[in-house]
Order: sequence, then structure tokens, then C-alpha cells
Amino acid sequence: MFYLFVKLEDPMNRLLLMICGMLIVTNVFAQGGGNMGQGMGKKYDPTTEVTLSGKVTEIIKVPHGGRGEGIHLTFQAENETFTIMLGPSFYIDKQTVKIAKDDMITIVGSKVGNIIVAREVTKDGQKLTLRTPAGDPLWGRGGGRPGKGRRR
Repeated sequence: MFYLFVKLEDPMNRLLLMICGMLIVTNVFAQGGGNMGQGMGKKYDPTTEVTLSGKVTEIIKVPHGGRGEGIHLTFQAENETFTIMLGPSFYIDKQTVKIAKDDMITIVGSKVGNIIVAREVTKDGQKLTLRTPAGDPLWGRGGGRPGKGRRR
């Protein structure tokens, strides 16, 4: 264990200690807390991709700690219920295809247990594309194109 012995009576030592503390705190807060682009830290795995048809039974807005909301669906496919992770509300709300409770839809996405990270949703013949075939989100980094868009 590392110990730092400083005489705190000396104003210069206090100032130095405060500056070091501020540097540590700002560095900690600069670290990403999970990438919304990856569905709250979940990675899209094309090898687990499935296509399911069924009914939307619920739409849930999930807070992302000051970074907006994620849109999830509860989805009934045959005899199984799934949670579908669509993406951030700022992206979903701008799309022309609107998903509502009781809609019949087809989902293409990466399945892990009863959770599906959606890549594409089809409703009444209209497609809502959320990710590239490799699973990169279209709402971040320049629409799924590497090296484009916002820098972190």
C-alpha cells in the first residue's frame, strides 16, 4: 500500500495535495461508463443473430444516468417473451418507423438468453435499421462508419 506523508500545515503542501486530488477525480470522471452505442455495454455478436416475429407487449424507457434514455420492448414470440434493446431515444424518436404497443413486428438481432440487441425491426413492410450487419450502432460514430462522428 502506498502512503503519502505531507505536512498539511504548509500552504504549498495543501495546494499540491488539492491539485493532485483534482487531477485524480477528473481522470476518473473522464472514463466512459459504458457505451450507449453498444446497448448499455452489451456487445452485438453477429454469430448469435436470430430473426423472430411476434407482438410488442410493452415499451420501456430505461434511464442511462444522465445520458438520455434507452428504448426497450417486451416482445412475445410464440411461447417465449424477450426484452428487445432498440437504442437511445434520441435516435429512435427521429425515425419514420414508429413502434407501439400491440404492433406485430419482426426482429433481427443478437440473442443472449431472453435479451435481444436489435439490429433491424420490420413493421408493416417498413424497416427500422438500428445497426450495421457487423452490429455497429447507427446513432454513434458517424452512423456506424469507423473514424467518423463524435470523438470521445
